[in-house]
Amino acid sequence: MLRWSSALTLLVLATPASATVYVATWTGPGLDTDPNPETNCWTTSVWDVKWWNSHLDEMPVKEQIELIPVKSSSRWRQILYTGVDPVTKHRIDVIYVPGGWRPEEHWGSDWDDLLRWAQLHLGIGYVGICAGATTFIRAFPCVWSVDGLKGHALPKVLLLPHPANPLVNEGESKVIRMYYANGPGMEWKRGWYTVKYYIDKKLREIKAYCDVQGVMKYLEHVKGWAYVAGRWIVDGVEKGRFVVMSVHPEIMGRKDKDPDMVKTFIYAILWAAKRLPSGWKIHLTLDKTLVSVGEAVRVVLRLVNSVGAPIADFSPVWVKVIGPESEEEHVLKTDERGKATLTVVPELEGLYRIEASAVDVQATGSFSVGIPPVPFPVVTGVLIAAILGTVVTQRWIRQIFQG
Repeated sequence: MLRWSSALTLLVLATPASATVYVATWTGPGLDTDPNPETNCWTTSVWDVKWWNSHLDEMPVKEQIELIPVKSSSRWRQILYTGVDPVTKHRIDVIYVPGGWRPEEHWGSDWDDLLRWAQLHLGIGYVGICAGATTFIRAFPCVWSVDGLKGHALPKVLLLPHPANPLVNEGESKVIRMYYANGPGMEWKRGWYTVKYYIDKKLREIKAYCDVQGVMKYLEHVKGWAYVAGRWIVDGVEKGRFVVMSVHPEIMGRKDKDPDMVKTFIYAILWAAKRLPSGWKIHLTLDKTLVSVGEAVRVVLRLVNSVGAPIADFSPVWVKVIGPESEEEHVLKTDERGKATLTVVPELEGLYRIEASAVDVQATGSFSVGIPPVPFPVVTGVLIAAILGTVVTQRWIRQIFQG
């Protein structure tokens, strides 16, 4: 097994993201060898990236993409292990595996361990199309194949909203045709997984939350999903993101024939590189916003993903209660409906602020602690006292209210 110093690994993880997204692309054995450049996965990917980079001024996400072709298995393994390309010295943001046939067979017997290490430890993104999708689902449990190897076709697919999907907006859907070439029809399941892998001859076991959802679903020809996107969360920290596609937007976008397909391909890379928002939201509600000292306030949190599905059984959700003179921190866990609750009993008057966060999303709320709601006779007395010039204080109001 390859070995590098832990100091180098720490340095890699601390390197800030640059304005360019560096994508290490497998172009060695197992890659699509179609001699026609207009239907070859690698050449069409290059064309799409060139088109994107030349139209950045027109794009809402102005991130330049650089594809780094890698043919050597030893160089590829170093990238998976360290997160750095030993030739260009670039910190790799995304690993991209185009179509072909069993490319992982040429990476070494421990390729799945290295891929898990790259995703769950280094936090490197992954994009796999067709054979690249199959490679990913052989290594990870949250996405699996249910169909495939159905030849070449242009089946209808249903597009659903997701931050990585530029073709539909939140709350919308769309049906289009996408090029298919023997890729897998997939299923997926969001939730907690225990992933095991060997690195440096040591067994590592990580409990990780897989936030995964379908983006495109086959409506004909193939069963299952055509496009699945997700990300791994370990101890409340986002690690690697991934996109696995059975269909070929990169081929349909070739030479400016379909800019929407170019964007679909590029947005998959941007999502995996963490240059797009996750789409998670925290909905925070309070049952009361004006209370008296000692009166309980119920805080309700609901954690959902980009299509409103609950993030169930998720931990931790951090909640900070900031009062007039102190603050408290709580760690909550959502239930099967994606909800978590907290009861706050204030001991002092003043403004209380609630700050909730989970991974990369936040929500805030506040309530005020003061005198209780005053009945009409007391309000009348206050107005008369004001007219007569009597000094009105909170203590004076309490004395009237309490008799």
